[in-house]
Amino acid sequence: MHQLITDGDFKAGFEAGFRAIRGKVAALPAYPAAPATKANMTPYLMGVRKGIERATGKSIDEITG
Repeated sequence: MHQLITDGDFKAGFEAGFRAIRGKVAALPAYPAAPATKANMTPYLMGVRKGIERATGKSIDEITG
């Protein structure tokens, strides 16, 4: 059964971002505290960003150039 993910779910976004880089079998690190939501973003998207940053060890700005 599929689980519904809401835009306000930072933890689900963090997991999605982390697993997109490291894969499903990688151990998931502890969830960071949810940062303040930026303009035009949702907590879920902020979580995806943080997950990618944690998986790569770089900030999003370094990755995107």
